[in-house]
Amino acid sequence: MPSFPRTPDLTALLLILCITSPAHAFDEITQSAGLDFVHDNGNEGELWTLEIVGAGAALLDFDNDGRLDIWLVQGGPLGKRSGKLPGDQLFRNIGTDPLTFENVTDASGVVATEYGMGIATGDIDNDGDLDVFLANFGRNQLFQNVGGGRFKDITATSGIEGERWSVAASFVDIDGDGLLDLYVVNYLDFSGQDHKPCRQFSSRLTYCAPRNYAPVSDRLYQNLGRTRFKDISERSGIDTVPSRGMGVVAQDFNADGKQDIYVTNDAEENFLWINQGIGRFKDDALMAGAAVNVYGIAEASMGVVAADYDQDGDADIFITHDTKESNTLYVNDGQGWFADHSSLAGLATSSLPFTGFGAGWIDVDNDGDLDLFSANGAVRVVEAQRAAGIEPPLRQRNQLWLKDGSRYRNIDAGPASVHEDVSRGTAFGDLDNDGHIDFVVTNNNGPARLYRNESSAFHWLGIELTDSRGPTNHALVWRETSRPEIKQVGTDGGYASAHDHRILFGLGNEGSQQFVRVRWPDGSEQRFGPLSVDRYHRLPRR
Repeated sequence: MPSFPRTPDLTALLLILCITSPAHAFDEITQSAGLDFVHDNGNEGELWTLEIVGAGAALLDFDNDGRLDIWLVQGGPLGKRSGKLPGDQLFRNIGTDPLTFENVTDASGVVATEYGMGIATGDIDNDGDLDVFLANFGRNQLFQNVGGGRFKDITATSGIEGERWSVAASFVDIDGDGLLDLYVVNYLDFSGQDHKPCRQFSSRLTYCAPRNYAPVSDRLYQNLGRTRFKDISERSGIDTVPSRGMGVVAQDFNADGKQDIYVTNDAEENFLWINQGIGRFKDDALMAGAAVNVYGIAEASMGVVAADYDQDGDADIFITHDTKESNTLYVNDGQGWFADHSSLAGLATSSLPFTGFGAGWIDVDNDGDLDLFSANGAVRVVEAQRAAGIEPPLRQRNQLWLKDGSRYRNIDAGPASVHEDVSRGTAFGDLDNDGHIDFVVTNNNGPARLYRNESSAFHWLGIELTDSRGPTNHALVWRETSRPEIKQVGTDGGYASAHDHRILFGLGNEGSQQFVRVRWPDGSEQRFGPLSVDRYHRLPRR
C-alpha cells in the first residue's frame, strides 16, 4: 500500500522553478474551448443571503465516449424580476486536441427547473453510466442517465421529496448492498419572504450572516433499487441536530470497512457521521478532534476534501473557511482521530485574507505529492471594491499550494490565481486525457473559467475501475511501492461540485511498469499489472 517517494533531483528542481512562473502552471482556455457560460445569482441590489452562496459544477463522462464533459449549475432571477429560470448547462467534450466543447443541454434532455446550488454524480441504477442529482434552492432534482447521451428527470417517482435550501450532496453506499444511497446537505431556513435587512457597524446595508436564519437538518435517502429512494434521516440519526451545512465528503475515516460522512457547517461545529452499521450514524466530530479548530472555535466552514495527504494509508481532511479564519488541515491517525496541523503544514497564515469555497487535493506536477487548490471569493462586501463601483464587491484571487515535504507553500498558479472573481465551485479532472489534472471554476454572478494544466512532464498512471455488479465508488487503489499512497474512487468533495471518477497517480521520474492493488467496496482485493505508464487503464473486476 505504497507510494513513490519524491525524487529531489535536478529535474524536479527545475520543474519547481518553472511552475512558480505563471506561464508554466495553468492556462485559461475558456473561450477557445467554447465554454460559454455566465452564472446569474439574481442580484437586484437587495442583498439577499441566497445571492452570495454560489453554485458548483461537475466533470463527468455522461455519454461514455472516454472524454469528460462539463455540467454547470445555474441560479436565476429572484425578487422583482423572478420568472422562468435559465437552467443548468451541459457541455459535451467533442475533442481534446484542441480541447473543445459544445452545448448539448437541449439535446440531452437536461431541464433544471430550480435555482441551482450543487451537483452530485453516481451510478444509482448500476447500468454503467453516471446519473445526476441537483441540490437546489427549492425542489431538488434527480436525473437518470438513460443512455444515448440523454437524461430523464425521475424526481417525481424517486422518493426524493421536499423543498429546502440544499447546497451539496454525496452518493455513498452506506449499507454495503451495492446500491448508492444519497446524503443531502441543507443550509438555512430561508425564503424570499424571510429576507431581513442587515447592517455593518457603519450602519451600511450588507448581506446577513447565517445566524440570522434558523438551521435545518440534512437528509439521508436509502437506495431501494429500481431508481427508488426512501428517506431514512430520522431512523439513521442524522436529523438529530439541525445545522447550516455547506459541504460533504464520504470516506472510511476510522478504517472499519464502512463509509463515514463528514459535513462542513457554516459557523457551527462540523459533523463526522461515523457509520454504525444497519443504517445508523453517530456524530463523533467533537470527540475525534474534527469539529472545531485547534483553539476550540467553530468556524465558517465551506468546502471540504478528503485524501491521504501524508501517505500513511488513511484519509485526512482539508476545509476552507471565511476571511480571517485560516483553512484547516485535520490529520488522521489511522483510527479516525484527528489533529489540526494547519500551521505545521504552512496553510494557516496564507489563507487568512481569503474566503475559500471549492477545494481540491490534486497532484499538480505529478511528482507524487498532493498539492492544494482553493477557489476564493468574499461573502462580506469589500468596501474598497464597492467604492470603486466593482460589482459584485466580493472579488478575491484563488490560491495554489505546492506540497514540499510535509509543508505547503503558496505559489503563483498563473491565470488560475491571477483573476479576481467571486469563485465558488471547482470541479477537477483530466479533460484532455494527457495525465494532468485540469479544472473548472464557477464564479458567482460571473463567467465559468476553464484551466488546462501545463505544468509537468513527469510520468503518471491513470486507473478507471469497472464492475458489472455495481458502482465502484469507494473502492481503494494503491500502487505497490514503499509507501501506502491510497486513493479512493469517488466524485464528491470540494464545494457543491462533482469530479472525475478516475484515479490518477503522479509517478515523478519513475517510468517503469506498475502494479496496483484494488480493494473493492465489498472488501475483496485484486492485483493488476504490469501496467505501462503515461496512459489510462480500465481495470475490470473479476
